[in-house]
Amino acid sequence: MSTCVLVETGEEDPVVSVATLVSGLIGDASDKLAAECGALLEAGKFADAMGKIMAHGAKLFADASDKDLEAAVLILGGTAQRLPAADAAACLEKLVAEALSSTERGAMRATLLFQLYNMQADAAARFATLTKILAYVKQAKLGALVDPLARHVEENYTTWNLDAKATRALLRDIFTMLSETHGAVDPNGVAATRVLELRLKYLNTFAAGEALDAAGEEVATAAVVSFIQAKDMMFRCDILGYPAVQALKGTKSAPVLELLSTLLTADGVDAFAAFAKKNGALFKQLGLDEVECAGKMKLLALCGLAESAVGSGGQVTYAQVAAALSCGEGEVEGWIVRAIGARLVEAKMDQVRGVAGGARGPP
Repeated sequence: MSTCVLVETGEEDPVVSVATLVSGLIGDASDKLAAECGALLEAGKFADAMGKIMAHGAKLFADASDKDLEAAVLILGGTAQRLPAADAAACLEKLVAEALSSTERGAMRATLLFQLYNMQADAAARFATLTKILAYVKQAKLGALVDPLARHVEENYTTWNLDAKATRALLRDIFTMLSETHGAVDPNGVAATRVLELRLKYLNTFAAGEALDAAGEEVATAAVVSFIQAKDMMFRCDILGYPAVQALKGTKSAPVLELLSTLLTADGVDAFAAFAKKNGALFKQLGLDEVECAGKMKLLALCGLAESAVGSGGQVTYAQVAAALSCGEGEVEGWIVRAIGARLVEAKMDQVRGVAGGARGPP
C-alpha cells in the first residue's frame, strides 16, 4: 500500500492533489497525470480531469491509505457537486461504481458509499445508490452495518416518495438482512421485535381488499407466527386489523389466519382445542409449540373472564376460572399468577373462599 499522504496545501488545486496521489500509486514519476489534469481544470473541464483520474480508480481504491482514499473521494465528490446537475450525477456515479467494484476493503468502501449517497441531490439517484449499498453490504458480508442501515431506512423511507411495490421491496430487503444477520433469535428479543415491526410496516402498504402476491403471503404468515410467539402479543398491535393479514383468507395460508383469529377472538379454550384437533400438523409446519399456544389461549380466556366480571364487582370464582380454562381447580391459582405476571389481568386471590377479587383486564 502506498505511503503517500494526500495533503491540501492551499496552493494546489485539491483535484490536482488527487491526481498527484494517483500518479504515485501508478508509478508515474513524471507526474504527467497531474499536469494533464491541471490543464483540464484550468480549461474548466473537471469531468474530463476526473475521467483521467478514475481511469486508475481501481488502483486508487485498492492501494491508497484509508485516509488518502477518503480524502480523494471527498475532494472529487465535493467538487462534482458544484457542477450542473447532470454532470454532477455522472461524476458521482463513477465514484459509486468504483466503490462497488470489489469487496476488498469492504468496510472502507461501504463508508465511502454512504458519503457519496449523502452527496447526491436527486432523490431517485439517492435511492438507487441506497439499493446498491444494501446489495453491497450483503455481498461483502458486512453484518456490523446492517443494524444502522436498517435504522436509516426505517427512519427515512416514507420521505422518499416510493410507490407500494418499491417500498415493499426495500423493507423486505431490510428485514431479510436483519434476520440473516442475527440468525435464530429469542422471539421476544430486540432483534425479533425489530423484524416483526418491519414486517408490519411492509404489510401496512396493502390496501383493504388488495390481494396478496406470493411475497406478501409469505411475509404475512411470518408476521403472524412472530406475533403468536411473542409473550406480550396482546400489547404489540391489532394485527387482525391489517388488511394484508385478513387477505390470507382464501390463500393456502388461510389456516394461519384461522389460528390467529381463534387465539384472539374465540370464545374459550374449547374452540382452540377443536382447531388444534383439525389442524395438528400446522403447528409443526409453522414452528409453533402447540402446548405453548394452548397456554396462551388459556391466558386470553382468563383475560376475557376478568373483563366480563368487571360489571359484577370484579369477582370470579375458582370454579368459573377452571370451567373457562378447561382445567382443574388446583391449577387455577397458577394460571392467575401467570396472567398477572403477563399484565393481562389484575386480581387478588382469596384461597380460603376460592375467589379472585378485583379481577379486571389489562391495566
